[in-house]
Amino acid sequence: MRLRPQLTVEQVERIHHNALRVLAEIGVRVEHTALRERLADIGGQRDEHAERVRFAPAIVERLIEDAHKDPMWEDRTHIALGCGVGQCLYHDPETNDLVEFDEHRLALYIALARSLPDIGCTSLLGIPFNDSDIPRDLHPLAEKLYAWKYGGHQGQSVQATRLCQPVLDMFECHASYTGQDLADIVRVFGFMVSPLKLARSECERLLFFHERGFAMGIGHLATQGGTAPVTIAGSLTLALAEQMFIFLLRRALDPETTFSLYASVSTIDMRRGGFCYGRPEQHLINVLFADIARFYGCSCSGHTGLTDAKMPSAEAGAQKAVGALVTALATGYGSIEAGLLGTDEICSPIQMFLDCDIANGLRALLAEPVIDDIECAFDEIKAVGIDGNHMGTDFTAENFRRCLWQPDLWSSGNVATWLAAGGKADADLARERAVDFARNFEPTSFISADEERDLRAIIRRTAEL
Repeated sequence: MRLRPQLTVEQVERIHHNALRVLAEIGVRVEHTALRERLADIGGQRDEHAERVRFAPAIVERLIEDAHKDPMWEDRTHIALGCGVGQCLYHDPETNDLVEFDEHRLALYIALARSLPDIGCTSLLGIPFNDSDIPRDLHPLAEKLYAWKYGGHQGQSVQATRLCQPVLDMFECHASYTGQDLADIVRVFGFMVSPLKLARSECERLLFFHERGFAMGIGHLATQGGTAPVTIAGSLTLALAEQMFIFLLRRALDPETTFSLYASVSTIDMRRGGFCYGRPEQHLINVLFADIARFYGCSCSGHTGLTDAKMPSAEAGAQKAVGALVTALATGYGSIEAGLLGTDEICSPIQMFLDCDIANGLRALLAEPVIDDIECAFDEIKAVGIDGNHMGTDFTAENFRRCLWQPDLWSSGNVATWLAAGGKADADLARERAVDFARNFEPTSFISADEERDLRAIIRRTAEL
């Protein structure tokens, strides 16, 4: 099941043409001489006075044409379920209040995500509480410590050039204790500043890790009506130009880099100036980016599966489900961030349970039907005959678990059955499970005391510099 193209070839070509004009006539500010030189080596035109690099359309098109491209998933769809923790508040399921995180709540939240088999991984971006022994500017280091300690994944942040070596030291320490290859665990990421700027700090970090044999990912976060034009076409044009530049940047450092697209345009609420993750325009841009990716013959994915709702609600479920569904239908891959509310400022154990049902319901909806003689079940229809019932047959007993999705929290049965069971809504049931889990939870460390001591020593030495 896939969406038909929303853009015509002529419309995609117009967006492509205007994105090329952005790179050729405006360019990107790159605040580092060495990176501007690298970009010039692949055909960029340097303006040292303005710290700007421009690319002629023919060069961009040639590099994209020559690049390796993974094809988009056209024959399948997938819904991924992950769990992220950033600078968040904690939605206490027992009191229903939004409270500050502490170490115990973080350990509890990661453990809850790990206990739910539908959730792929839990990652930290910084830490959501103040550790009195770790200054706030060293949270990218604390992120690694607490992620590894409680069985999560570190969220790839570095944030400052002076933290590059300590971050690498943290990875080396963890690799030595776990026996992993350093290349398999070093993951670092940064963002260019929209519109059209790669700041000095990102440049320095990018080069630091490149010189040591590690690739640093670069993303961008355009906002429709903020750092990008308010029109859909304008947002697509600027976002595509930035995506092209990110590819050119990677290509300048690695000739074998792959060309792909990632739709990441949020929407500005013009009444308050805040950005939103649950609005329909963001999902539409994801869909349209898929049409652009087909024009290039490359894969595409999109930022989705989030909500602006501050509490578990119909708003939260609708925004997460719609975003994940249309993105999966357009690109082949949709995702939901389990438990996240309030854009990405609230972590809710209740919502985490609800999101598992949303994801599994979407997976059931997107499952490819099997159509063959056995599934057509002629013999079953014949055996039951006219005016019969299939509920009690062996065929149904053997196949219903495979053919019918069984929700965990969603309602089933009639009102009388529901009332007899206590009349509880899905959020009530999720709250009971979250409270029970919290009451029986005891934190467990996934790293040894020696590793934690050595990781904290790296953080302590960095603080003393």
